[in-house]
Amino acid sequence: MKKIAVVGAGLVGSMLSEYLAKRGYIVEVYERRSDLRNVEIVGGRSINLALSTRGWKALDGIELEEKVRDIALPMKGRMMHAIDGELTFQQYGKSDQAIYSVSRGLLNQIMLNAADENDHVAMFFDRKCLDVDLKTNTIKFEHTVTGEIEDRKFDHIFGTDGAFSAIRARLQKTDRFNYSQFYLKHGYKELTIPPNEAGSHKIDKGALHIWPRGEYMLIALPNLDGSFTVTLFFPFEGPVSFSSLTDDEKVIEFFNDQFPDALELMPELVQDW
Repeated sequence: MKKIAVVGAGLVGSMLSEYLAKRGYIVEVYERRSDLRNVEIVGGRSINLALSTRGWKALDGIELEEKVRDIALPMKGRMMHAIDGELTFQQYGKSDQAIYSVSRGLLNQIMLNAADENDHVAMFFDRKCLDVDLKTNTIKFEHTVTGEIEDRKFDHIFGTDGAFSAIRARLQKTDRFNYSQFYLKHGYKELTIPPNEAGSHKIDKGALHIWPRGEYMLIALPNLDGSFTVTLFFPFEGPVSFSSLTDDEKVIEFFNDQFPDALELMPELVQDW
């Protein structure tokens, strides 16, 4: 029976391991970070996912659709927030259709749990990929806690280790391997709209909220605890950019000017910033 390595235990890697195991392969999943189920999730790529039919179909293929629906909130359309506070609802489809807000971290945990329960999948955390011998399909790993170095040989290797992929970096050294990389002019900042004191949502939880402002925008997706995950997509440089908002006063002034209704909902804006 063929043995396959999946390097990266994020959303793609954990799901891929389940599909490969379903086909009868022996799968070993290696992740540079610690097991996210055992550590507090802070910062990083915690932007919520908006799941549509394609995503549900992928989850159904590994029998996880129902578990994920338990942590998903339906959003039947976009709620557009004009600068003067006017609201416009744009329905996504028919009355019974919606996309669903899901926490990236919780979704990843569900898929990791499923992989752990699969006899064909073994998971290894705190393992940094140092090098790959493409002729023998051998990967050199370092245990980031103990410092131990280990070589592991496989029949096939999948690189699902995302940005700055170690697998892709090794492939770049091969002959005639095409690769391109470019950086966006925009970055993002994670913020929060907390729930009301009673734990309810401050704004409509059945919509994906968007504050479009030309070169930048704010979005908010609902969470189960009554909060909203808010993301500001914003230029890195320029007259109005991350580089120009250099202190708390400027941040408040900017939000009061461009997102006044959102500012009223975000008492911890400065701390989040």
